[in-house]
Amino acid sequence: MKELNLKEKIQNLIFGHQKNGCPEGEFGYRDLTPESDTKNSEEYIRALHWAIKNKEVKNIALSGPYGSGKSSVIKTYLEKYPKTKYLSISLATFSTPTESVNGEDDKTSSLADDWTLDDVDENVIEEGILKQLFYRVDVGKIPQSRYRKIKKLSYWKMFFLLLMLTVVASVVYFEINPNVLEDFKNTVINNGAFFHLNQWSSYAVFTVTIFGVLLLITTVLKYVMSNFRIANINLGDKASISKKEEKESIFDKSLDEIVYFFESTTYDTVFIEDLDRFNQPNIFIKLRELNTVINNYDNIKRKVVFIYAIKDDMFKDEERTKFFDFIVPVIPYINATNSGEILRGLLKFEKGADGVYKSKNYDISDRYIWKISPFVQDMRVLTNICNEFLVYKRTLKTTKLKDEEMFSMITFKNLYPKEFAELQAERGIVKQAFQEKGTYVNAEKEKLEELIVPKRKILENVHNDILFGLREIKHAFLGFLSYDNGTYYPIKNLQINNGSKYSYGEILKEDFDLTKFVNINQLIIGYYESSSYYEQSHTVSNIKQKMASEGSKYLKRMNDLQFTEGPKKQELISEIQNLEEKIAKIDGYSLKELIAEFGEDFLPEGISEYGFLKFSLINGYINESYADYINYFHPNSITKDENDYLRSIRMRNRAKNFAFEIKNLQQVSDRIYDAEYRQTETLNYILTDFMLIQCSEKTNKKYYFDGFELDKGVEHYQFTKEYIERGQNVNEFVSELCKYYRHMWKNIAQDVSLLDETKYKYLSLILNNATMNQIVIMDEVDCSNCIKNFIVEDEKSLACLNGVSADVLIEVISRQAIVFRKINNVGADAKVLNYIYQNDMYELNNSMVSSVINFYHSDLADGLKNAHYTTILNADINVLNKRIWDDFEDYINHFVLEIDENNSEEISAVEDIIERLANTNIELVIAVLDKEKVNWDNLDECCENNVEKEKKKEIWNYLLENSRISSKWKNFESYYNEFGVTTELSVWVNENCSDIVKSDKTDKIDNDCIRNIITNSEITVQTVEQIADNYKCDEEIEFDVSKLPVDKINLLIRKHYIRYTISKIEKIRSLAKDSFGVYCKEYIDDFVNDLPSISLNESEIVMLLNDTTIDRKYKPGILKKISASSMTGNLAKTIANNQFNVDKGYVEYAWKNLDNTGRHMLLVNHLQVYNIAEISRLLTDLGGEWSKLSDNKFRHKEEISIDVNGHNERLLLQLQKKGFITSYQEKNDRKKRCFEVWVKQQ
Repeated sequence: MKELNLKEKIQNLIFGHQKNGCPEGEFGYRDLTPESDTKNSEEYIRALHWAIKNKEVKNIALSGPYGSGKSSVIKTYLEKYPKTKYLSISLATFSTPTESVNGEDDKTSSLADDWTLDDVDENVIEEGILKQLFYRVDVGKIPQSRYRKIKKLSYWKMFFLLLMLTVVASVVYFEINPNVLEDFKNTVINNGAFFHLNQWSSYAVFTVTIFGVLLLITTVLKYVMSNFRIANINLGDKASISKKEEKESIFDKSLDEIVYFFESTTYDTVFIEDLDRFNQPNIFIKLRELNTVINNYDNIKRKVVFIYAIKDDMFKDEERTKFFDFIVPVIPYINATNSGEILRGLLKFEKGADGVYKSKNYDISDRYIWKISPFVQDMRVLTNICNEFLVYKRTLKTTKLKDEEMFSMITFKNLYPKEFAELQAERGIVKQAFQEKGTYVNAEKEKLEELIVPKRKILENVHNDILFGLREIKHAFLGFLSYDNGTYYPIKNLQINNGSKYSYGEILKEDFDLTKFVNINQLIIGYYESSSYYEQSHTVSNIKQKMASEGSKYLKRMNDLQFTEGPKKQELISEIQNLEEKIAKIDGYSLKELIAEFGEDFLPEGISEYGFLKFSLINGYINESYADYINYFHPNSITKDENDYLRSIRMRNRAKNFAFEIKNLQQVSDRIYDAEYRQTETLNYILTDFMLIQCSEKTNKKYYFDGFELDKGVEHYQFTKEYIERGQNVNEFVSELCKYYRHMWKNIAQDVSLLDETKYKYLSLILNNATMNQIVIMDEVDCSNCIKNFIVEDEKSLACLNGVSADVLIEVISRQAIVFRKINNVGADAKVLNYIYQNDMYELNNSMVSSVINFYHSDLADGLKNAHYTTILNADINVLNKRIWDDFEDYINHFVLEIDENNSEEISAVEDIIERLANTNIELVIAVLDKEKVNWDNLDECCENNVEKEKKKEIWNYLLENSRISSKWKNFESYYNEFGVTTELSVWVNENCSDIVKSDKTDKIDNDCIRNIITNSEITVQTVEQIADNYKCDEEIEFDVSKLPVDKINLLIRKHYIRYTISKIEKIRSLAKDSFGVYCKEYIDDFVNDLPSISLNESEIVMLLNDTTIDRKYKPGILKKISASSMTGNLAKTIANNQFNVDKGYVEYAWKNLDNTGRHMLLVNHLQVYNIAEISRLLTDLGGEWSKLSDNKFRHKEEISIDVNGHNERLLLQLQKKGFITSYQEKNDRKKRCFEVWVKQQ
């Protein structure tokens, strides 16, 4: 089957589809009857016609949902086949079953208010069908029918009938009584003669009289018969239709009549519509039975077809195919997916140049059509909505009404007529929805207020603290810690529980973790004493008790303030302000906005049953102005809500929020008394607009704004904030407030729940809209200086007030003598800043110095972070320099020293500080040097001008101790020339010698200077070595070795600073005997050559022989300085343990002076001096396991143990080399490890 041609249908709608040959009315209305649609119904007509002509088909179903176009198919079919003999039965207008077919009310079947079509009794339906059946034909076609129905009486037909009866009766009468005719004629003539009429005139008057009498009789008869009512249709003894309790149905009782009806008429097709609306399947069964009876009756020679227009789900499953002989499915012409297209056509939508469809007559968007169209799926309903929309739009003529909202209201009226009627009576679910909105808004506001209270309390508690900032309380806390046992210790740093150290400045930072002070067991204060520039330390006594008593209170206050300062404070204030904004917004929320923000749960229970209503409320198509779309507006009247508003003023009981919409302003304003304008209940945004714009000269305006100052509560103040945030007529509003509301700024400034940016917004409005006198009054109200203090306490105040005229700000600053502690230049007016800086309208602190530098030399400003004084000097701002130098020590303490990051001052700045302060406050200079890690390349440049020598030495010593000068001979020379070799200089040389010796030497670094350095007891050996390596002296430097430590002497010998002579040998032997061996070894060649001239004792010989660094070739000559016969045990051990060429005589004497261990080592190192026979003897003397090897008369194998030191293997190796044994090898088994040795047969 072809799909419906929606596109063509829409085109027909747009271009003026004709219906029944008649176009739409000139006013755009459309009737609700079915439409003929030949093209789209072509296949339906073909199928239906085939079924009707099919002899076997007698019950046909047109199946489709409501509104699918079944009636249109029928109408189209009848138009195409106009000769069809048909009956049309439609129960669509069948409303209530309260009247029987007899015309009597049925008192027993009256229905309740919730009556539905499902409640209709079958008999009532059958009565309805019979009525439409029998009333379809003229009574003349069914003369034998026992139905009696009222027939329209024709006046003239009745008249002519009476006339004919009169004529016939007269003729008959006169024929029977001819004499009477003659008498009648004479009577007429005589009567006419009485009136002077001739014969023919008398006849004419008589005739007219007769006609008049007949007309009178006709009139009376018509009146009597028209008012005569038959109580029931009498069907004879067996067919009286009434509503008495009978077992038989109406169809059963009237079966003869029905058959007679079809027998007497030519109808062969019966269309039955809307029967399915009653949900009575039995009625279809009876109709089918009736159809069967009619078609089986022999006297009816034609086929009678019943065609039922029903919904698809009227029968279940196979019941449909069993009941009907043929089913024609009808595809819905309109449904949820295409109703938008139909609606476009009805509302005359056209496609614009931009490709968007727009209605050419109405302000209704294409998007809106597609939103609402799914809710309307019936063509008749859709058409009726458009018709009623036109009626309402043309009746409620006002440009304020929106077409989409009106269309939504009409759609609601058609979908839910009962609820619409309730709405007109200010009742029902729509009214309830808006009442629930108010209830929900109040509940949400209460919840938000409950959230605000504790947050505001926190801010108020902190605001009331005596010390207003975290930094100030930290200062007080550190002062508390620094005072111990009656002594004040100026804190430099604190060490907690032997952990990390924290400087004073670090603790003052906002992000410092205060929990570090919890559970303190030990606290050490680092501080400086005035008498020393070295850091001192002090352990605070009873710290646990101090913290438990007073310290915990400081911590609590700091924790509270930490929570409310900086980002956390802003976060808390933002939360409060956001909550207050939510409260203000909720007051002004429409129902649509409220649902979007909080969801739809607050809507009345059961709202979901009204799908379109819920959709319209959510999208705002039905909103608070719904009354405008269903009622007329009468001038000079006020609405019910406006009357409630006035009543709340009189009763001093707020009933409406600030955003309540007053539509009839003049009427409402005229009804408020002057004194009532001061009341908080009067406060209203729209009324305020009215006062500002249209009531400039009226006294009620004064009363209205006077109420803001008189109100000691918060209502007027809260209204002030919310009105300003609303953003309409703000300047006019603030200007008017400034005349009366003296406490306005004080209330704003003390409102801890406002963000600073919001306060600045309000202050800018005040400064821009108030006179200077009004500003002064506000500032000095209650002697509070609230404007002055607010501006001073915030560094960004001028930037935040950049919307205020510079001249106004300068006048306020000058008139109120404002001295700034902080200024953020960014965004501030340059004219205002220059006035402040040139007139010293600021405190001298780090923040202000930074602002001044930023303003005049922004390129230098970064230097203030770590080179404050350097930046001051480079900027060279006269007014600033003068303020600093007037109290230079205070500046150094608070800027150079107190700022932890200020540790990169340039050397020129430090030299300037030294020269200004060295003679008066050397401790402060040392503190600066300790902090500023500057280094001098040329020491002479430090303290170059006007510094006393003692102060200079103290400063130079500090520089040496802290390695703050370049490691050069030149700087050594500068200090050496001024103060000689001091402890400080020695330490510096020791630490930096490697760099010093690499630098260029000056002329004054000579042998004497080097000797003074080397001989200084505080100069280390390492330093001496580096000097010796880099300083080559042409002439020998004489040293008093008796005063030098051994390591220095040894070093000087190795570096040939102490040169070789025989006389020096004796000198060193006597004065530095511990260095004698080093001296001999260093000059060994010369020493050996001079051995004949040198006497050596045994200990010296032993020392030289044991020195492994002396070549073996020199050792025989040294050994010969003592005779073999003078051999001692010590010398024997030295010979046994050292391997060098030794005469056999020395070995023999050594053997005698050694024990077996010594002899074993002697054989290891000196076996080569003996022959085979002597070796055999020596092995026998050595004893032990070695004696087994002494027998060399035959070849045999012996075992020698393996020792830890490997001496046994070394001796075996020497024996093998000597040929005493042939071989040896290591033996490993589970029992023992040893060497297997084969003794060679000699």
